[in-house]
Amino acid sequence: MELIADTTFLVGLWRRQAWATKFAGENASTAIAIPWVVLGEFWHGTLRAGHDFDVVKRFLALGIPMNDADQVVPVYARICSELQDRGDYRKIGQNDLWIAASAVALGKPLVTRNRRHFESIRELQLVIVG
Repeated sequence: MELIADTTFLVGLWRRQAWATKFAGENASTAIAIPWVVLGEFWHGTLRAGHDFDVVKRFLALGIPMNDADQVVPVYARICSELQDRGDYRKIGQNDLWIAASAVALGKPLVTRNRRHFESIRELQLVIVG
């Protein structure tokens, strides 16, 4: 895998928003991983909206599910600690911390539309789309 997907990117693709489909088209041969937290957020949103389970499942097959806790947990703990030391801990939600830790643990850029939620994590490589 070469990129890590954030929930905002998946939602953009799901809704066929021009910024997301353009990026996906330009990077069609790029493998994209989907962290378990992103899968959870996306499934929650589609469930609440009443989307068909099988359609959502087929859509999510576009990425590689990422569930490696052994790599991510220590990075998550370190990032949380660093943010607390700097007083930036409350600037990012817990789910976004897990998503960021997933990308940092693999050393891969995070594709997102939401710069504000992730910019306080210094070592995180961001690909801002939209």
